[in-house]
Amino acid sequence: MKDTALVILGHGSSKHPSSSIPCRLHADTIRRMGVFHSVHCGFLKETPLIEECLDHVDAEKVVVLPNFLAEGYYTKKVIPEKLNLEKQDKQIQYLKPLGLEESIQDIIIDLTERSLGDWKPEETSLILLGHGSTKSKTSKDTLLEHIAALREKTSFAQITDLWLEEPPFIKDWQDSAENKQVLFIPYLIADGQHGGWDIPELIGMRRDVYDQFKSHTVSEYSVKLTSALGKSPLMVDLILSLAAE
Repeated sequence: MKDTALVILGHGSSKHPSSSIPCRLHADTIRRMGVFHSVHCGFLKETPLIEECLDHVDAEKVVVLPNFLAEGYYTKKVIPEKLNLEKQDKQIQYLKPLGLEESIQDIIIDLTERSLGDWKPEETSLILLGHGSTKSKTSKDTLLEHIAALREKTSFAQITDLWLEEPPFIKDWQDSAENKQVLFIPYLIADGQHGGWDIPELIGMRRDVYDQFKSHTVSEYSVKLTSALGKSPLMVDLILSLAAE
């Protein structure tokens, strides 16, 4: 793909620059492989901005991949408008968000296996924490589809979903957990404000003692909270396979 540039698009944050770190790290890893003509990033809330990210791309072909875990308002409307795809003179392939891929389930399973330690899945509730959206009624659908598949692929006593902006809310997790051992996985691209601050507080964990692979006691529960799913190094393989297709 030496004639093709890869452009990875993320949300980013003007208040928490760490939000873009996974996207930038994955881009750096792929760039060092020398597979593409060039590798670039673009963000909604950080520089380089999405509306400017194609200005300095000089490859014959461009593959644009939204580094988002669901398809919704941003990937369907905002990003295409900012890229101004209809008026670009480059040969551009705008892909679906990587979160739609079935292999996301394998990345979730890998993270559970690294996080469980001496816990048995049969005695553990796995709760996936999503963002949700008040702007797109379908933003939850992707995670719910992955959860249905994970119930078939794994032996967890319970697998369910909770959300930051839609019910059922993360703050009410004790109403949903059916087991005293609870493994939380943020279905997010990066920790940032939500994963690093909001979610630990909503669960009842102290941020200053938070360790993703250690068990913490909250009320009568033993809980573990991992880093955001999007930080997994397996995301690099997924990005490469999508771009190659």
